[in-house]
Amino acid sequence: MQTGFETMETAENKVFILYFMKKIRMAVGDIQFIKIMLENRFMNYFYFKQYLSELIKDGLLTTWRQDGQQFYEINEKGLEVLSMFESILPAGLKKRIDDSITPIRKNIRMETFISADYSIEIEDGYFVSCKIKEDDFPLIDLKITVGSKEDARNICGNWKGYPQEIYLEVLETLLKNRKKDESHNHTH
Repeated sequence: MQTGFETMETAENKVFILYFMKKIRMAVGDIQFIKIMLENRFMNYFYFKQYLSELIKDGLLTTWRQDGQQFYEINEKGLEVLSMFESILPAGLKKRIDDSITPIRKNIRMETFISADYSIEIEDGYFVSCKIKEDDFPLIDLKITVGSKEDARNICGNWKGYPQEIYLEVLETLLKNRKKDESHNHTH
């Protein structure tokens, strides 16, 4: 960290990102990371992207690609630099992170463990696999065959876009009492 050449605000923002990564204690995907920074008004998008790339260039964050997405995690060097500079972060800002980290982690975990994929499994059909896992425990693992690629894509899109709603709807449908009403069975 070239603190001699940086403004206090730049240094503080970089330390903020490191502090956030230390507190989150898990890898964060690019889209999730941007969403968190913007939704919580922690930092503006352009500054965030700039500081993030500088932290990676300085070797303070580890990054890799998985399933077409970039992931970030703080490394040993990042933790060392953080311990040297953490004191420049205002207490109020630390408290904001500390107070919001649990729901943020829960959202990341929920988003991370939602998957939907399709493949051509049979002649004239597509095999779709949709999962929701929480802490490596499968809440639902649905496999279905559909007739068209469009249907397969729609299922995957809906699953990733509305996982909680679909999970609850499926559960509700499966739990519904389906005993036939006796009055309908009698012929008059």
